[in-house]
Amino acid sequence: MTTRRSFMAAAGAALSAPVAAVSPSWLPASGASDSLEARLAKLEDVNAIRALNQEFARHVNNRSAGQRAVLAADPSGAVMDPDVVAISLDGFGQEGVIEIAPDRQTATARVHVTVHTETVIGPDCPLLEMARQQGGGVINGAEPVVLEAAYVRREGVWKILHVEMLKT
Repeated sequence: MTTRRSFMAAAGAALSAPVAAVSPSWLPASGASDSLEARLAKLEDVNAIRALNQEFARHVNNRSAGQRAVLAADPSGAVMDPDVVAISLDGFGQEGVIEIAPDRQTATARVHVTVHTETVIGPDCPLLEMARQQGGGVINGAEPVVLEAAYVRREGVWKILHVEMLKT
């Protein structure tokens, strides 16, 4: 064996040993209880809930409460604080955790977002009324929160049961 070939054989063995020693977490363990179909179904559910969360945020940003209610199992479940006027979509759901129940009929999520608020300045007076007519008279704010949500599958479609904002 030439020097080059012996070096390649030794280097290949040396480089592959640490890789073989590490057990990757993304590979199923032998004898795993979840079949490939079950894991694929859960992944599809997680992606459907992420899409539902993003659609919910778009409707909050567009201030379309009627469209938000369509996403909910019960229209009162999709109600947000009236001061919330937008949810930041930057990195929406990247740090979120979505858990699907074993029966795949319910799920929960904790999603880190930034909410933008507008609080009306009171009490009413002519000066504030003039400011409101020109798009003012409010205090704008933004803060990071965690949206805690519960979901239910109805007729094969994920719907929002309720959404709650938790201050971080």
